[in-house]
Amino acid sequence: MIDFESLKANGFDVKPYFSAQGWDRYFEMLNGPIYPDLLKKFWMKARVFTRAEAKQEELAAIERDPSLKGKTRKEMGLLEFTGTQIRSNVCGINLTFSKIHFNALLGLENSGLVLDKYEKDTRFRNDLLHRICVDMELKGKVK
Repeated sequence: MIDFESLKANGFDVKPYFSAQGWDRYFEMLNGPIYPDLLKKFWMKARVFTRAEAKQEELAAIERDPSLKGKTRKEMGLLEFTGTQIRSNVCGINLTFSKIHFNALLGLENSGLVLDKYEKDTRFRNDLLHRICVDMELKGKVK
């Protein structure tokens, strides 16, 4: 929970900075009910599920039943893979969260660039550096 009123009373009126970026919904959620035991159980079993894990899951299913080769994930009885996810299981209930879920919770558009895909294409990297760095002369000079 963040007490913006207390921060403001002590000379740190930071709420307008977060509001300007559209973070109001996020802070409203933070100030809602929290279930620490449930969260602990969720994160104890949580794992990141990427394209590589999805491929391994498909190969394991084919190894168990060779007749599945060439079939879709749905036909194999596997959950559809729509992108990197956080997966967990609490009390026998499978839970899956992805970027789309977080965007919906925060009221954000599901758009943007994944910079890793443009590793060799420096146009995006240079544009991002110019947005982040105030003085490009200091780029790469960390002490």
